[in-house]
Order: sequence, then C-alpha cells, then structure tokens
Amino acid sequence: MKRVVVFLLIIFSSLIIYADTNVQLENGKKVILYDDHTWAEINEDENNIDVVLKYKDQLRKGISASDVEIKTACEMLSQGWKYTMPRPKSAQAAWGNSDGRTTWYYGYWYNQKTNSYSDKTPVKKNSGMYLGDNQDHSNTWRNGGSPLMPDVYMFLLSDSGGQRF
Repeated sequence: MKRVVVFLLIIFSSLIIYADTNVQLENGKKVILYDDHTWAEINEDENNIDVVLKYKDQLRKGISASDVEIKTACEMLSQGWKYTMPRPKSAQAAWGNSDGRTTWYYGYWYNQKTNSYSDKTPVKKNSGMYLGDNQDHSNTWRNGGSPLMPDVYMFLLSDSGGQRF
C-alpha cells in the first residue's frame, strides 16, 4: 500500500506546473506559464543586447538614466509594457499641488501583448518575464492632491505627461 501511495505522489508531483514555468510546446515555441493560468511566448532572440539596440529609440527622451535602467526599460518594452501617466481631472490639480480637494486620474501600466494592467511597476521574475499585479486603474480617478513624482521607468515607458526630473 505504501508503495502505491508513493508511486502516485511521484506521478502527480511530476504533473504539477509551478508559477513562472518555461515550457516548450510541440511546435517548438517556448512559452512561460503563469500561476493565473495565462501564458506568453518567449522570444529568445530578444534575451540579449539586441533588445537595447532595438527598443532604445522607442523610450521617451528628456531624462537621464543609467545603462542598467535603460536596459531594464528596453526589456519591459520588448515584453509589451507601457505606462500611462496620471493626469489632472480637476481644474486646480497640478503636479506638486498637495490640495486634497483636487482630483486625478490614476497612472497605470498596460501590457499590449498580454492585455493586462498593473498598478505597480512590473517586476522581473526568475523566468525573465516582467509581471504586474493585475490591478486595472485605467479611467478611474481619486481625490487627494498630486500623485508622487514618477520613477525613471514610468517616465521612460510613457508617451507624455508627468513631472520632469
């Protein structure tokens, strides 16, 4: 009886796929499986210095960033991540205005390849993929004064808006 139980445990544990697991499909494509039951194709050609060369010109200008920050932003962009800056909703809202009566639309991250949103800056996982928190704040607003100054990745991966560094 113990042997049967041990055998079944071994069989079932080999069938479990853990979060952020890289898998090769029958057609040869490599994908990453996420714990939320979604997946994304891995493009191995974009896992090297070519990513920086290919995407650097698509980053927003007007900020000084380190080589590491530029490489990270290029990796995020290659995986589909862009940032939409917070924008004022009320007439008196302005960057740096701490008046709690002002209203602002939230800033948010959006991944055009996976059609996912994130409230927080996506984080690189062991698989090499950047994952967000799946919080969608697009077209929602809040009271309470100016948002915090955007970080370097928010600025580099946005098209406009935000406070300059």
